[in-house]
Amino acid sequence: MSLTRQEVITQIARAEELYKANLYAPLQPIMANIQENIEVLGESYPADTARYYRMYMLYIGVFEELNMPVLESYLQALININEVLPSDYEYVCSYYKHCEEWVYEKALMTYPYNETLHIHYALKLQEEQRFEEAINTLKYILECYPALTEARFLLWEVKTARIEQLRISNDPADAYELLNLASDTHRKEILKGLQFDDNLEQADQNLARIQVALWDNKSSENKKQWIAEWRHLELTDITRFLLADYAKSFMMYDMVSQILAAPQKPIFPEENYTNFQEYQNYMEALANSGWQLAQHQYLLIGNSSYYYSKNKKTIEICVERGLAINPKNPLLLVLKAKSFFFVKDYNATGAAYHEAFKNGLRMSEYLFYLLEVNSRIESWQGILDIVVQFHRRKTPTLKTLFFQARALIKLNRFDEAYKVINEALLDFPLPQHSYAPWLYNLRMIIHKRNHNYTAFFEDMQEEINFYKIGDDDYCSTMNMCIEALIEKGDCEESYKYAIYNYEQGKLSADLYPVFQWICFYTFLEKPDDLKKVTEADLVQNPTTFIDYRNNGFIFWMLRNTTDGSASLKKAAELSTNKGAYLKLALVCLTEGFDKPSAIALCETIKKEAPEVRDWKLDFEYANLLKEDNQHEKALLAHQNLLQRYPEESFFNFPKDEYNVMLRVFKHFSKELNNVEGFTKYNAMYLSKDNPSEDALLEQLEIATTNYKEDVFLQHNLLENVSKLNIEFKNGEIEMLKELKTKIRNIYFA
Repeated sequence: MSLTRQEVITQIARAEELYKANLYAPLQPIMANIQENIEVLGESYPADTARYYRMYMLYIGVFEELNMPVLESYLQALININEVLPSDYEYVCSYYKHCEEWVYEKALMTYPYNETLHIHYALKLQEEQRFEEAINTLKYILECYPALTEARFLLWEVKTARIEQLRISNDPADAYELLNLASDTHRKEILKGLQFDDNLEQADQNLARIQVALWDNKSSENKKQWIAEWRHLELTDITRFLLADYAKSFMMYDMVSQILAAPQKPIFPEENYTNFQEYQNYMEALANSGWQLAQHQYLLIGNSSYYYSKNKKTIEICVERGLAINPKNPLLLVLKAKSFFFVKDYNATGAAYHEAFKNGLRMSEYLFYLLEVNSRIESWQGILDIVVQFHRRKTPTLKTLFFQARALIKLNRFDEAYKVINEALLDFPLPQHSYAPWLYNLRMIIHKRNHNYTAFFEDMQEEINFYKIGDDDYCSTMNMCIEALIEKGDCEESYKYAIYNYEQGKLSADLYPVFQWICFYTFLEKPDDLKKVTEADLVQNPTTFIDYRNNGFIFWMLRNTTDGSASLKKAAELSTNKGAYLKLALVCLTEGFDKPSAIALCETIKKEAPEVRDWKLDFEYANLLKEDNQHEKALLAHQNLLQRYPEESFFNFPKDEYNVMLRVFKHFSKELNNVEGFTKYNAMYLSKDNPSEDALLEQLEIATTNYKEDVFLQHNLLENVSKLNIEFKNGEIEMLKELKTKIRNIYFA
């Protein structure tokens, strides 16, 4: 079937769509039609012809049995019409078990900085056991792209294979090549033999011996050996770089600064080659030029300054000189970002990280760095967006879940944060050095907010298992416990945590007034060096919860209960446990003499924080009303106590003549002129073998005042009163005699 040029182009477009959709059946006849009519494109339309060639290469690679000569012929056709792309070479070279050598030679010389082509060629060389050439190829591409992890892993595999090739060879192995290979692959069994090999110079034997110790000993032991022995030995440059990398891995940057000095300037080979052998010589020369090594030295020295000496000038010099060697090195660009991070220029920090990402920094590392930047600028929503991007590409980690949970907490999305934390702590391993303790700490914050102190202290125990007793993290958690126990109302237990941290010198400055107040309030032992509170300790313009809380305690200790209570009430408004601080404000206020304000605060607590109401609070309220002579409200408040807290009201007070509740109700009956009630409650005092003297006298007063006609009642009361061993002042004995005479004359005459 004959097609016009436009019809052929349309068919090519259709073929591209079918290929993307992985539809083989309809694609096959279309490819045949295009092939029969390809001549209509001619030499005048090379771009359209290239689309067909490229489409056919993909077609036979996916849907037909691999035919490498045909693939190579189409690639050559693209070369002939000057339309070949790097991706065309990459596609053909990816079949490294079948692709011919000439294709790689042509491709690499045309695109000498294409990392994919070089990795494909290294795979071909590995397949053909041409390990030395493969090593040079991979070392070259790692010079160009030092963050190319895929190439680094492949290089390790090839070097390992080269070692095995040398070991089974009948020819004696070169001791230096074997040493370099064993060093790069950490083959300890080979290094053990080389440390006494006479074919090596003493410095190289030292290299083997030091490496064996590095992989056998703990990091602390190796650091001691560096100080005591290794730094005094003759060391090769390779040994120094090995020790520096080892120290960096364990964050021993003080050791890095002792090992390395400024690197020598790299010597670059000329890019002057006309055949593939000359190109291979160029790759080897570049790999041995010291280009990447110099960059790596600047990176190590710069990181040592960032993490250890904090020398900003040194960091800037390393960044400047390192990027002068290779302005696209992503690891040096990361150091550049850290130099901005060091001075809190977060916009420049983010821009430098983005530049590093564009030049090869792995996505996961890029996102991790952005997490730290967004955390520093408190962009919590930004952190959540970054975590979503990370989880789309990678499996969640404890680190990403920690950042996600913390951001959710900062955004007051506590239920979501709680789910994230539970997922992290239940579904992931929790190694000693990880984000696990910080996740427990975040969950403690949620428990404290929910006033679930039992769960709070359970998680506290889990968290401190990751710490050494007395270290900074341990004491930081103890500081959290001090606050939680204050809110719980357990000042004595809070004192135990506070005195420990104080003695360790790690009591938070924000908790210093709290500790002073605990000692003041509980009368527990106060350290001799704990200074006295003065007005100078007050925060003059308080704005935060901590400011108001501490001012409240300071006013309290200065006996200014009015201002102390006012500050604690403001702290309550900013606290996650409003009721706890309102109750503290009440205790403070009741130590003064402002009963109306104390009553009003009780009513505020009952209205705004009903969850903290208890017997003690309601009894305090009722008692304040009584003392303020608000008898009707006080009576209702005490009646509420009986109904709301029967256990405490009936059984927690002594039931003798000093029975508190009975005396209160008798008092209100008297003050409210409720004679019947007063008589009833007072009679309860008399229903004992040895009734109270005061009760008898009060009952006598009731009888003589309100029941004058009941002479028998008055007689019986006076008879009991007369038996009391007291001094009578109201003529009770004479009154009794008169009543006896009256009763005898009226009822017994």
